[in-house]
Amino acid sequence: MNEIDRIIADDSDEGLRLDKFLLKLLPESGLRERRRLIENGFVMVNGRSCRSGLKMFPGAEVVLLDVEERSCAVEILARVKVVRQGEGFGAVYKPEGLHSAMVAGSAEPSVEECLAGIFPGQDPILANRLDFLTSGMLLVAFGVERENEFRKYEDSGTVDKIYHAKVHGIPDESFIVKNRLDTANRKRTKVLDEQAPSERWSSVDFLESYEDGTSLLQVRIAKGARHQIRVHLAHAGFPILGDPIYGHEDGADRMFLHHRKIVLPGFEAVCETGWE
Repeated sequence: MNEIDRIIADDSDEGLRLDKFLLKLLPESGLRERRRLIENGFVMVNGRSCRSGLKMFPGAEVVLLDVEERSCAVEILARVKVVRQGEGFGAVYKPEGLHSAMVAGSAEPSVEECLAGIFPGQDPILANRLDFLTSGMLLVAFGVERENEFRKYEDSGTVDKIYHAKVHGIPDESFIVKNRLDTANRKRTKVLDEQAPSERWSSVDFLESYEDGTSLLQVRIAKGARHQIRVHLAHAGFPILGDPIYGHEDGADRMFLHHRKIVLPGFEAVCETGWE
C-alpha cells in the first residue's frame, strides 16, 4: 500500500495513546474512525502495525497508508451471508452496525467493498442501501445492464421491499404514510406537508402487539428515500425501538428495523430476523 503521510513523535507526545496521537495526521477524524484505521492495518509505527492503545514515545515514526487501497476484511466476510443468488441478481444479509456502501475518505468497512469476493467474476454492483443500524437484505445486480433494469423496476413501482419494525405504540389499523421527504440534510430527514409519488409511500400493516406497549409492524415500500421508514413511522406516532435520531431513549440494544423481503420481476429473496 502507498504511504500518504507520516509524522515523528516528540517528547510532548510521550505516553499518548496512538488513537489520540493520530489526530495530528487526521485533525477532522473521529475516534472510532481512527481506531478502525489502526485495526485494519492502515497505520504503522516504526514499520509495524499495532494496537490503538499503544503508548507513544519520542522518535516513534507513525505512517498513514492509503485507505483507498484497502481490501475486504475477513471479519466482514464472516458477517455477510448470501441469501439468494439468481441469474441476474443476488441478495446478501447485512447485520446491524455495518455500512452498506463504502464511505468516501473513511476507513469504516462496508459490504460493498466485499462484493467482488462474495460473487467473483460476476461484476457485482450494490443496487440498494440500508442504514448503518438497519439489518437485512441488500440487492446485488450482476452488471450495469441488470442494475439499470432494477432502477426501471423501481421507477415503475414493480419492486416490493418489505421490512419488519418493532415500534413504540400499537396502531388500531393498517395505514399508509404518504408524506414527501426532504433529504437535503444527510443526518436527519424531514417530513414535508405534501404528498409524495406513490412509489415513495410507506404502507404499514399491524402484525403483533406486546405487553410493554410495543408492536411489530410490516412496512412495504417500492423506492425508498434516506431514512424513509424510520421518519415515516415516527411521524405517524410509532417510532422504532432503538432509533437514536427519530426515536427516544428506550434502552434497546439495537435499532429494530429489518429488511426482510424483496420482490422484483423474476427474483425474490427472504431473510428472517433474529428478534421476532
